[in-house]
Amino acid sequence: MIAQVRHSQLPLLPSTRLGLVSIPESDGIPEFPEEALDHEQARGLLRDLAGNLGLKVLVPRDESFPAALATGDSVFPDEAVRKCLEGLDSVWLDGEAVVAVFAIETGWSGFEGARRLADLLALHPKLKAPLYAVTLDALKPALIAEVNRPLFAAPKRRLSESLRLLDWNRLHREVEQLGDRVRYLKSEFLEGIADRIEAP
Repeated sequence: MIAQVRHSQLPLLPSTRLGLVSIPESDGIPEFPEEALDHEQARGLLRDLAGNLGLKVLVPRDESFPAALATGDSVFPDEAVRKCLEGLDSVWLDGEAVVAVFAIETGWSGFEGARRLADLLALHPKLKAPLYAVTLDALKPALIAEVNRPLFAAPKRRLSESLRLLDWNRLHREVEQLGDRVRYLKSEFLEGIADRIEAP
């Protein structure tokens, strides 16, 4: 069962058009946790994990990947979508099918990953692959507030409904504990350790 992260501590405001949304303070700067999330270490773990699961990782401008990538039942030969995918931290492929998409949120980039994931949903709302934000537990409230902004709530498919949060420390611990056994799993095992954002 996938856990859900509740909005009870978040400053959500009612909008007649969009429902509950988050409006950040103009001078609001999220507090960063003392522990840091090493972006390159997280990318490396995702790359190695994909390899252990028998998946490929989309590499920007790699000509060996086809121009048309499949996402569920839909194939798109769309350069905008491909460029959007290439801008994310990790995209797992099973053949030509996109099976998982990741943004690593350290907080220092102002949640750039969330914006890139929202771009991807706006360009390809029928994308079936799960979207993950890898982050620290202490950053989850600020990230949840970010994805509930009107900007991300306006498209047909809200980012908050599609995004799953992966706690970096838990992901790292789970992969470490699994060791060589990870190769017997499928990518869906991440859904069991990820948190969904509960609908406001």
